[in-house]
Amino acid sequence: MKNLLHIFKILFIFTLPIAAENLYENLNADQLKRLDYLSENIRCPKCSYGNINSSNAPISKDLKQEIANLIGEGYTDDEIFNLMEERYGNYVILKTDINENKTLFLIPLMVLLISILLVTTYTIKRSK
Repeated sequence: MKNLLHIFKILFIFTLPIAAENLYENLNADQLKRLDYLSENIRCPKCSYGNINSSNAPISKDLKQEIANLIGEGYTDDEIFNLMEERYGNYVILKTDINENKTLFLIPLMVLLISILLVTTYTIKRSK
């Protein structure tokens, strides 16, 4: 009985990669790269903290399959992002454009520079 269980485990381990490859068999290598890029930049609507690539929620798996189908139908990346944004809101799009959010990136830099200036000034005054 134990031998049969071990054989089953070994067969399961060897068939798992084959089953994983067949999930998106209708996509070529370039389309799989696009799927990976898109799923890294779309947030899971249920989890609210990670992308659909890292989530195990059923909706994430469904969204990834839907994105694979859209890629197979010939949709562009921007069209897919717009479709997801229309359906789930701006919240699900993770890709940030630095040109649209310059203040978001500049404020921490300004706070850091001001902090360094204040600490340096305080240290110089204290040493005198």
